[in-house]
Formats: sequence, C-alpha cells, structure tokens
Amino acid sequence: MCWRRVGINSLMLLVILPLYLVLQGTSWEQRAEVRRTSPPGYTLPAAFSRVLAMGYQGLLSDYEFLRAMTFYGDRSIKQQQMSSADWDFFAYSLDVVTDLDPYFLDPYVLGEGLLTWDTQRYETANALLRKGMRYRTWDWQLPYYVGFNHFYFLSDYATGSDYLMQAAKIPDSPAFLATLAARLAYYGGKSKTAVFFLQQMLAETNSEALRQRMGKRLLALQGAVLIEDALKQYRNVNSADPEALGELVRSGYLEELPQDPYGGQWTILQNGRVYSTSKFVDAKSDNQGN
Repeated sequence: MCWRRVGINSLMLLVILPLYLVLQGTSWEQRAEVRRTSPPGYTLPAAFSRVLAMGYQGLLSDYEFLRAMTFYGDRSIKQQQMSSADWDFFAYSLDVVTDLDPYFLDPYVLGEGLLTWDTQRYETANALLRKGMRYRTWDWQLPYYVGFNHFYFLSDYATGSDYLMQAAKIPDSPAFLATLAARLAYYGGKSKTAVFFLQQMLAETNSEALRQRMGKRLLALQGAVLIEDALKQYRNVNSADPEALGELVRSGYLEELPQDPYGGQWTILQNGRVYSTSKFVDAKSDNQGN
C-alpha cells in the first residue's frame, strides 16, 4: 500500500511539474501586473487548500513553497525592491505552506533568513518558528533561531537565553548551546536561572569535555550570584552601591571575593549589575566555545 501511494504521488508530480513549468514560462512577464492589481493575500487559506488537495497536502505544500520562492526570486533576479504588500504575501504564503505541512523544515529556514535580515519582520519570523516548534519537537534549530533573533535583533538577552536553553535540552543539539544559553541569561539579569540550568545540564550529561566547560561556566556564575546577593544586602542597608567590591569584604557581607575562573576582575556597572572583565571567556581558548 505504501509503495502504491509513493507511485501515485510520483505520477502526480510528473504530471503537475511540467504543467507548472509551462505556465511559469508563459506568466513570467505578467507577474508585475498581477502584483499591482491583486491583493497581498491571494494564496488560498490552508483550510480551503486542504480540501482542494484531496489528501495530498504535502504535495500542495511543496507547490505553494515553490510558488513563494519563485515570487521572491522574480523580484531578486530583476533587482526590484519588495514592497510591503509583497512581503505580506510572502509571509502569508509561508504560513499557509506550514499549515499544510507543519513538519516541512525549508519554509521555516527561508522565513528566518529573509523575514529577519531582509525586511526586519522579527516577530513574524518568530511566530512562524514557534509554530514549527510545536510540531518539530526534536529539532533544536527552531528554538535556536528564535533565541538568536531575540538576542541579536531584539537585544532581549533573557528571552533569548530561555529559547537557547530549550534548544540545548533537545537530544543531539550542539554542545556549545548550554554554555551560550547560560551566558545570555547572565547578561539578561538571570544569573540564578543560568546557575540552575547548568546544574541540570551537568547532572544529565556524560561527556567529560562538556562537563568541564559547563563546570567552569557554573563556577563563574556562582561567583557572580554570590556577589550580587551581597550587593543586594549592602544596598538594603546603605541605600547605595559600594564604591568598590572590596567594600563588601571589609563590611562583612562577603568573606572574600570569589575568583573568576576565566581570569577576569569583577566590577559593578552603572545599572548595578556585576560583570567580569573576562566576559566569561578564556582568552587562551576563545574559539573553543567556552
């Protein structure tokens, strides 16, 4: 039965694809006029497309994805700038494609690449990626992309770290995600969250190399949390930050300043946060993912 279905799908593809290419060639020069005279959302909604597909949603999803890529490619080849309405249509098309086949990876990757860098529609891209996360639960790439968008484009380190932590917990995700997520959480003012996260990851990993990297980052974060807690107590009593962190030791809030395992010096920034001059990166191994 399975082989019979594959044969039917292949036969339909062989019939539809040449027809599509013929129509594509005859309509190439007419697309500019179509874009000017048609509303942005002229792709059929997925609810209607599923009925028309008659059980071949995957095949229709492939076709709609090809149509969206061709739409963008036409403008790119002719070096014509995409209008706001064009981008509306493109984003809507990807939404319909992923409604028809929510497990299809390519439209999520294409949306991440174009909706963010080309048109700055970060929330639209994130919404598309979050849809994919509901279905592709094994895929670490989608929460990684959302985390990257929050970190790089939106300067939201705390939310970025949350998504990277989700990605890091997915089996077979890259080892560097755990320490990167913890680092972003620290920058986002969530040091204790970062500590808890690394403690969980350390308990679950069997990789000695990864344990060493995460253990070093955990030690640094625990030092930051210790200083931050002492600073909070100092502020409650003195209504101000100390001029130097050494005052925490002299005033009895700390027995001693914890060492930064990356070799940096602790400092207080104007926002009252504690940072290390090392930025939790070992200068001798910057390219090793620490």
